[in-house]
Amino acid sequence: MRDTESNELIDVTASEESLFWEWATVEVLRHTGIRIEELVELSQLSVRQYQRPNGEVIALLVIAPSKTDRERVIPMSAELFHVIAAIIRRLTRNGRKIPLLSRYDQHEKTWSAPMPFLFQRQRGGTRAVISPQRVLKLLSRRCEALAEQHVEFQGLVFTPHDFRRLFATELVNSGLPIHIGAALLGHLNLQTTRGYVTVFNEDVVRHYQEFLLRRRALRPQEEYRAATGEEWDEFEEHFDKREVELGSCVRPYGTPCAHEHACIRCPMLQIGPKMIPRLDEIEIDLQQRRERAEHEGWRGEIEGIDLTISFLQAKRIEALRSQRLGQHVDLGLPNPAAARRD
Repeated sequence: MRDTESNELIDVTASEESLFWEWATVEVLRHTGIRIEELVELSQLSVRQYQRPNGEVIALLVIAPSKTDRERVIPMSAELFHVIAAIIRRLTRNGRKIPLLSRYDQHEKTWSAPMPFLFQRQRGGTRAVISPQRVLKLLSRRCEALAEQHVEFQGLVFTPHDFRRLFATELVNSGLPIHIGAALLGHLNLQTTRGYVTVFNEDVVRHYQEFLLRRRALRPQEEYRAATGEEWDEFEEHFDKREVELGSCVRPYGTPCAHEHACIRCPMLQIGPKMIPRLDEIEIDLQQRRERAEHEGWRGEIEGIDLTISFLQAKRIEALRSQRLGQHVDLGLPNPAAARRD
C-alpha cells in the first residue's frame, strides 16, 4: 500500500501487527500492574477460571513466580479479559493451536520448556517470544507517535513500571484495602506498596472534609452557634494585643504572655522583615552592655546578655529566611512561537 501524502510504500500487515502488540502490551500492563518479565512469561496456561458457590464464573490470570518467587492470582476485569481473549483469538486464528515456543531467560541464562506463550509474534520466517527489550521499544515508539500529534507528550517515556504505579494508585484510590493491593502486586511488604501509591490533593481535601463533617456530627449543636458581638470583640482584641515593636506574637488565642514580655527570648515572637535593622541596633546595645558587665565583673549579667544575644541572632536568621521566601521571582511571559521553533 502507498501513502497518498508521502507517496511512501507501507507494509500494512507489519504495521497492523506492530500496532496490535503495542495496544495489547499497554492494556495488559495497565490492568494488571505486572512486571515486564512477568508480562512476557504469560501463557495460555496462565488463564484459569473459578466458580463461586452461587454459580458465577470468574476469570483468573495466574502470574508465574518472578521477583518474589511467589505465584499470585489476579481476578480479570472485563477490560483485561477482552485483551487476553483478543490475543488468544489472534494466535489461534484459522483453527490452529497456540504455537509452543521456548523462551530464553536472560537472568537465569536458561531456555524454558516449550509453552504456549501469549506474547509471541512472527518475525520474518520465524516465530519467537517477545523479549523485554522489544516491549520497551514498543512503548518508546508509541510515545514518539503520540508526541507527533500531542505536544504535551514530547520528551515523555513510559516504562512498564509506570503502569505498575498507576495500577497501584487506582486500586487504593478506589477504596481497595492496601493489603489486598499488595497481594495483587506481589509485594511482601506493605511499605513497598505505599511507595507506589500516589494520593492526589483533591482526594486528601475531600477525605479531610468528610472527616470534619463526621466529627462535627458527634459534637453538641450548641458548640456551633453564631458568635456574639462581645465574643467577636474579644477575639479581635486578642490579635490587636499581639502586635509588638519587632513584629507580632503568635501565642494561641485566649492565652496571656508567658514570658513577661521578654520578646527577644520568646519563641512566640515573629520578627517582621522590616525590623531586621532594629535587631542590629539592639545587638549593638547588648554588646555595649556586655562590655560594661565584663568591666564591672557582673558574671550573672554576662550570662543573661549572652543568652539574649543567641536568641536575637536566631531571630535574625529566621526573619531573613522569611524575607527570601516572600520575594517574588519573575519567570517572564511564555512565548508560544519561540517554543514551537525550539
